[in-house]
Amino acid sequence: MNRTDWNNYYERPYKTAAVTRRITAFYLTRQLLRSLKTGHPSIIELGGANSCFVDVLYTKLDPAYYTIIDNNEFGLSLLKHRKREISNLILVNDDVLNPRMEAAVDLVFSVGLIEHFDTAGTRAAIDTHFRLARPGGLVLIGFPTPTWLYRATRRLFEFLKLWQFPDERALSFGEVFETISQHGVVQAKILIWPIFLTQGLLLCKKYEKG
Repeated sequence: MNRTDWNNYYERPYKTAAVTRRITAFYLTRQLLRSLKTGHPSIIELGGANSCFVDVLYTKLDPAYYTIIDNNEFGLSLLKHRKREISNLILVNDDVLNPRMEAAVDLVFSVGLIEHFDTAGTRAAIDTHFRLARPGGLVLIGFPTPTWLYRATRRLFEFLKLWQFPDERALSFGEVFETISQHGVVQAKILIWPIFLTQGLLLCKKYEKG
């Protein structure tokens, strides 16, 4: 299977991306504001090169520190100027399936990451979220799910030769639940329709023990 060319995507994102990112960010921050009980939380974003969420989460959550882990150096380089503006922004070039770093943070999240792997890779990516979260911490995962609207929109993009994600697998909630259940409990399930390529958001709490 061909892999997504992330350098090309970061250089030439969809013209609609600015709108869809704002919609997703709205749902994401609203749920986190309802659920986070810790002031100034520690945050890790997986697969967040050139993150479209870092600014809004700094504004809304005022994190103690915010770490982004990704292995795309070009995408990370686009964030480096923000390190001068945000002293506690940490950029780590590492493999999200098996990162070298250890952590126990209040929130680990990703949006648009776990669907870019085969079944085993998706499981490993979900495992990483929980490994880096503290016991009782939150994990939030966003991924495309194959509704009729997703399928129709993707077919249109492919017909117009605008589709940039050849390795994307729209994931059922069931597939994602199966791995999450080994590590924690789902606290909220959201389906984001307005962006057409419908996204599922699952907010989970890591088990306190085990």
